[in-house]
Amino acid sequence: MALKDSATSRGELVAALLAGSWRQPPDETSLSATELLNITPLLLESGAGALAWHRLRNSPLVTTPLAAELQQAYRLHAIQAAVHESNIKQVLQLLRSAAVEPLLVKGWAIARVYPESGLRPYGDIDLCVYPTDYVRAREALLDAGDRFPVDLHKGTGSLDYHDWDELFSRSQLLPLDEASVRVLAPEDHLRVLCFHLLRHGIERPIGLCDIAVGLESRSADFDWSKCLGKTKKHADWISCVIGLARQLLGADIGEIPFPLKDHQPPWIVRTVLKAWSQSFASHFTQHAPMDFYAHHPRGLVQALAARWPTPIVGTVGVGGSFNRLPRFPYQLGYLLVRSLRFIKQVS
Repeated sequence: MALKDSATSRGELVAALLAGSWRQPPDETSLSATELLNITPLLLESGAGALAWHRLRNSPLVTTPLAAELQQAYRLHAIQAAVHESNIKQVLQLLRSAAVEPLLVKGWAIARVYPESGLRPYGDIDLCVYPTDYVRAREALLDAGDRFPVDLHKGTGSLDYHDWDELFSRSQLLPLDEASVRVLAPEDHLRVLCFHLLRHGIERPIGLCDIAVGLESRSADFDWSKCLGKTKKHADWISCVIGLARQLLGADIGEIPFPLKDHQPPWIVRTVLKAWSQSFASHFTQHAPMDFYAHHPRGLVQALAARWPTPIVGTVGVGGSFNRLPRFPYQLGYLLVRSLRFIKQVS
C-alpha cells in the first residue's frame, strides 16, 4: 500500500495493519518499514499497539525497533490484564457481600475472547446492577475507597435500550480462576459493543476489532433476532458497524440472516479513517466546563465549535439513520440538544 497525501491515508494504513490481527496466527502484513513508522504513534496512543505487534510476529518487520516498541506495549498490557483480573475478582466479592449481583460489560468480557490476554487493553471495570441495587452497590464501592476503577451503571444506563430483566435472564456466568463473572449473552454484548462504538464515533480502531472478534467467535446457535432487537433503526446501526468491520478490517462475518450493504455511505468510511489518522490524544483536548460560559458568554461560540460532533456522533445523538443524506442537520441537531440540556442545568 503506497502512502497517499490525504486526510485519511494514515487511517488506511492503520486499518491495513490491524486487519485480521486478532486471529491466531494472523496473516503476514505487506506494510513497509516507512509505513509502519508513519502509524506506530497512532497505534500506541489508541491502545492497538499490542494487536499490531501480534500482526508483525510473522513479518520481516519483527526485527525492527518499531516492532520492539509495539512488543513493549503488548507486555505492558499483559501485566495490566493480570492486575485488572485481580481487581475484578475483589470487586465482585465486595458487591456480592452486599447482596448485589453485577453484570460486567466491555473490558474483560471482550478481552477474554482474544487469543492472548495482552492483546486487548482496558481500563475501567464497567458494571451494571439492578436499578434498585444501585445505591447499595455505590455505597459498597465507596466504603472500599478508590482502590478499584469501577464505572457503575444503574441498569444498563446509556449502554443499551433493552429491558434489564430480559438482559439478566439471558446473562451467563463465566469462570475467572476460582471466581465467576456474570456477563451479557453474546448477542446482547455484540449489540452493546456496537452502540458504544457508535456513540464514541468509532474513534478507536480497537473498538472495531472487538466487533470483528465477536463476530468471528460467535457460536453456530447465535440468535441474530436477539442481537438486532425490535427496532429497524437499531438493527440498521448494528448492520452498519458489522459492514465497517468487514470493509475496513476484513472481518469474516460468515452467514447472516439479513442484508448487509456491500459499501457504506462514503461519509461513514471517511469519518472513521480520519479519526484513525489523528493522534488519539487530540480527541481529549481540554476545554473549560460549559457552566463556565454561563458567566463568561464571550467564549461560548468557540466552546460550542470545539464540541462540534462528528457525523457519526451527531447521527446517533439524535437517533438518525446511516444513509447518504448530508450529516450537517444531524450534527447541528445534536449540538442543539446538548446546548438545551446545558441551559436546563444552569437555569
